Amino acid sequence: MPNSGRMFEIVQLLRAAHAPLTADHIAARLEVTKRTVYRDIAALQSARVPIEGAAGIGYVMRSGFDLPPLMFTPEEIEAITVGLSLIARTGDTSLREAGGTVMAKIGAIRPAHEPPIDETHLLVSPWHAIPDATVDLRVLRRAIREERKLKLSYRNGEGISTTRIVRPIAVIYYIEGVLLATFCELRQDFRHFRHDRIEACEPLDSTFKGESAPLRKSWRVSRALFDDPRFATSH
Repeated sequence: MPNSGRMFEIVQLLRAAHAPLTADHIAARLEVTKRTVYRDIAALQSARVPIEGAAGIGYVMRSGFDLPPLMFTPEEIEAITVGLSLIARTGDTSLREAGGTVMAKIGAIRPAHEPPIDETHLLVSPWHAIPDATVDLRVLRRAIREERKLKLSYRNGEGISTTRIVRPIAVIYYIEGVLLATFCELRQDFRHFRHDRIEACEPLDSTFKGESAPLRKSWRVSRALFDDPRFATSH
């Protein structure tokens, strides 16, 4: 994440927090080192952002500091609210945490006369929850963004485990489960892996830069997914 984007996220985390946040916590959320957090906070403080605290104690944002608000129509806020509520059913912990941050940002810009965002009239049923993932889905999504190959240990429906080297190209969220779409180097073809059957996942040093878009295009054509309303891909 570029410095400016990372510092913006630090500001948002502190604005949404109800208690001091330690550098450890911030570093874990942003996937950076504590040293990076200390440097970014020092830069923000130098820019007169009202952050108080110290290493080992935690940091807080003094009230009254704000950023230019994002402007959404009521329909747009409702669309975001429903979408973020649906994310909670995917079992993707990191997406759910990110969704909570987005909800806090939206709540901060809502007019005072409107009810809190968590008291919205739009509710999403928790039924048919997707099974819990056996690996961190954040690793899969990052590998897609970085075009990095993955080594998967996978157990199929018959309980047989295999090891595959794959090129991850998409994550598909269904009501009843999540699929990782890949180009499997063993089969030299597209293969899909259920998230709850991936027993282990290891990012490799080997990448496939520049191949993701052509692979996704071929995958969509081969699977006739252009207008299928049953799926949504994150990448």
